[in-house]
Amino acid sequence: MAERSVSILKERRSGEKRVILLPDAVGEFTRRGYRVLVEAEAGIAAGFPDQAYAAAGASIVDGAAAWSGSDVVFKYKAPGPEEYRHFRPGLHLASFMHAEGNLALVEAMRGSGMSGYALEFFRTERGDYPVPVSDNEISGKLAILLAAYHLQAHMGGSGVLLSEVPGAPRPKVVVIGYGNAGGGAARLAASMGAEVTVFGTRWEGLRRFMAGMPANVRCLLNEREAFERAVLEADVVVGAILISTYDTPPMLDEELVRRMKPGSVIVDVTCGYGSGYMPSFSHLTTYDAPFYVRHGVLHCKIDAMPASVPMTAARATSANVWRSLMDLARDVHDGVADPVSRNGCVVAGGAVVHPEVRRHIAMVEGGLADAV
Repeated sequence: MAERSVSILKERRSGEKRVILLPDAVGEFTRRGYRVLVEAEAGIAAGFPDQAYAAAGASIVDGAAAWSGSDVVFKYKAPGPEEYRHFRPGLHLASFMHAEGNLALVEAMRGSGMSGYALEFFRTERGDYPVPVSDNEISGKLAILLAAYHLQAHMGGSGVLLSEVPGAPRPKVVVIGYGNAGGGAARLAASMGAEVTVFGTRWEGLRRFMAGMPANVRCLLNEREAFERAVLEADVVVGAILISTYDTPPMLDEELVRRMKPGSVIVDVTCGYGSGYMPSFSHLTTYDAPFYVRHGVLHCKIDAMPASVPMTAARATSANVWRSLMDLARDVHDGVADPVSRNGCVVAGGAVVHPEVRRHIAMVEGGLADAV
């Protein structure tokens, strides 16, 4: 096996067309002396054929060779069960894996002796999570676009246009959370002319967020009376907070949803686990059937929402993540410690090491927690 090598895998999840790194990012690795193996057709659905990767210095290989040819493997989404056979001691796999909701993956990684890194958990000393920024922003903006379309009467919505029109009242949008997803949703809704109310729990953070918002965005602390009033007036509610949802108390509860305006829309960008803070959702939805109606309100909860725009998502993510992946590769190959990627390590040495994943395991499957 060549030293200082990395592999890029093709996605196999149904409907997934993104790729974690594009040819220009591959060029950054090859210029620094890395051998880069790219699985055949990994980037073709995002607009980048194998020839573009080869021109950047990559070797195009089949899937088995991509898995076995490098000890550092990069992938966009979590591997599926059919890929677990490639797990082995000495392998370092990094992807957006959301391991806290995929305990079968966690156990497969743990049992293999490999190291697994969740890109969404990469954390800086300041407490920032820099890697999923672009996907989160895309998710927030897509939430508004999907809501706008499904508010139309022929789609089952209330018939409100999610845009300012002279002579008609401005539509109203509530956004829960002010991170990258919430910010993306708020900015797009505001640019369309909606009255936007953003709720958060930390006033200092809200103040900083509000400083970059236009005049038609107001920011409020998430206090029950103000929250209920805004939700009952809203045409669209977007849930966009980065939290665990197994043990999160209800916020937009069933009783409040029943009182919302008929034909209004709720989009859950968080797509977490358990009943969570928006318990009126009974299941995930898909782009084939993005909404269902409950209590007269349209509900949308699409996991991996940015997969619908693979060309944009792959470009934005590759530009955003390649430096972090380079730091991980240097940590593995050269011993240059990278605390950011180590903060994202989920499994290493046959043990579950990330505290959030261990906490979820303890809540869901206490027996597995005892085993690690």
